[in-house]
Amino acid sequence: MKDTLSRPVMEVRDLTVRFPSLDGTEEVRAVDGVSFEIRAGETFGVIGESGSGKSTVGRTLVGLLEPSSGTLKFDGQDRASMSKRDWRVARRAYQMIFQDPNAALNPRMTILDSLIEPMKIAGGRSAAEMRDTALAALEKVGLRRDMAQRYPHEMSGGQKQRVNIARVLPLDPKLVVCDEVVAALDVSIRGEILNLFKELQADMGLAYAFIAHDISVVAQISDRIAVTYLGQFVELGPTEGIIEAPLHPYTIALLSAEPQPLPAHLRHRRRMVLEGDIPSPVNPPSGCRFHTRCPWATERCAGEEPAWRELRPDHRVACHHATPEGLPPLPDRGAGQISE
Repeated sequence: MKDTLSRPVMEVRDLTVRFPSLDGTEEVRAVDGVSFEIRAGETFGVIGESGSGKSTVGRTLVGLLEPSSGTLKFDGQDRASMSKRDWRVARRAYQMIFQDPNAALNPRMTILDSLIEPMKIAGGRSAAEMRDTALAALEKVGLRRDMAQRYPHEMSGGQKQRVNIARVLPLDPKLVVCDEVVAALDVSIRGEILNLFKELQADMGLAYAFIAHDISVVAQISDRIAVTYLGQFVELGPTEGIIEAPLHPYTIALLSAEPQPLPAHLRHRRRMVLEGDIPSPVNPPSGCRFHTRCPWATERCAGEEPAWRELRPDHRVACHHATPEGLPPLPDRGAGQISE
C-alpha cells in the first residue's frame, strides 16, 4: 500500500447531495453526510449497489454536481472560497472517465479532434502543440498514432475507453474519477484496462477514485475501499482489511456474493443472501439504514444510528455490533439467510 501519510488531493467533510423528487414534494438523499480524503497517488475504491450514491459522490468530486452541504477541499483549497475564475482553472486537475465509452465520444468527431477538444477549452497551446500532445497521449494508452484519424464507430469498446483515458492526460490531472469504467467491457479486456490505470498512476502520480459495483474489480486496483449503502459510507479501510476481515454486515454480504470458480463440493464459503431491495433514499430507515436487511440487526439498530468508529488503524465502520475482531456469531434469525 502507498504511503498513508501522503497529503490529500481531495478532502470531503459531511458531504450531502439531495435532489427534489419527481413530484417536487420530497427530497432524494442521494449522499447523506460522508467524509473522507483521497491521498496523492492512491486509488480510492468506492463500491455499493445501484442507488447507493457512489456515482453521485464521483460527480460531485469533479464539479459536475454541486453539494447541498458539506466541505470539499481541492488540494487544500476550499471550493466555497474560490472565485469562478479560480475554480475553472482548478477543476482541470479533477477529471472523470465515464462508464459508456460510446456515449462519451462525439460520433461526428475524429479521435484526434476528441483528444484536442479539452486542450482547446483549457487554452494556452498552439495547434501544433495540441496535435503532438494528443498523439503522444494516444501512444501512452497503447494505441497507434494512425488511429487518430478514425471515428468512434471504427474502434472497439476497449479502444474507445483507452481514448477516453487519453483525453484526460494532457490536462495533467491530480485526481481522475473512474465511474464503472470497465463495466461495459468484455471480461478479457478489463484486466488490460486496469493494468493501464496502474501504469499511468506509476508514471504520472495520479490519484483515482475508482467507482464500481463489482468488489473484485475494486479490490484488484484499490489501496483503500469505501463501502456505500443508501447514501452513506458503512465501512472504509485498507483493501486487505476490507477483503480479508470485513467489519460490516453489508460488506460481508457483498463479498459472499462473489462467485467462486470451483465445483460446489469444493467451495468453503457460505453465502449471505440479503432479502428485499435497497430502501428508498427519499425516506431511509431510522437508526442504522441497513437494519431492515441485516441478519445481525437488533432493536438498538432500528432506533439508534451507529457511530462512525475507527476500530483498526485507518479502518472505520458504522455498526453497533462490530469489534476490532469482527462481528459476533451470526444469530439464527433475521433478514439475511445463509446458503451453501
